[in-house]
Amino acid sequence: MIRSAVARSVAIAGAIVASAFGVPAVAHAHHQEFTPLPVAYSLGENFSVPCSGQLTGFVHTPHDRPGQVTVSVTWLPFFTGPCHNAISVNYLSAAGSDGPGSGNPSILLPFDSRAFVPLTGEVTFPMPSGGGSVVVTPNAVSTTYLNPLANTVRFTVA
Repeated sequence: MIRSAVARSVAIAGAIVASAFGVPAVAHAHHQEFTPLPVAYSLGENFSVPCSGQLTGFVHTPHDRPGQVTVSVTWLPFFTGPCHNAISVNYLSAAGSDGPGSGNPSILLPFDSRAFVPLTGEVTFPMPSGGGSVVVTPNAVSTTYLNPLANTVRFTVA
C-alpha cells in the first residue's frame, strides 16, 4: 500500500517535471519573435581570403514593441587582420516598396578582427504590421549573392 502511494507520487512528480522542462512555452501572440538568418560564407573585402568569414544572425520582432524590427548579426572571421566589415540589411514590408517599411541600412563592425573571435552588431528599424522580408549580406562576394532567394528571410511584424 505504501509502495503504490510512493510510486504514484513519483509518477506525478515526474509528469510535472517533464511538462515543466519538456513542453515549449505558449507564445503570447500569433507569430514567433526570433527568426534565424541563413548562414552565409564570404571571401571578404576585395575578394581577399584573409578577410573571409561566416555570417549568422536573427530577425527579432518583439511582441512588446509592435512595428519594430531588429536584425542582429554575428561575423566570425577566419583569420586575423584589418578588414572592413559592413553588413548590408535589405528589408521590405509586404505593404509595398515605397515609404516606411523598406530600406537598406548597414551594420558597421570593428575594423580589426581576430581569427574565430565573433564580432556582433545590430540595427533596428520601423516596419508596419504584417509580413516582411530581409536579405542580409556582407560587403563582399558571399553565398548570399549566389542565391539571394534562398537567403531571404520572411517574418511577421506585430
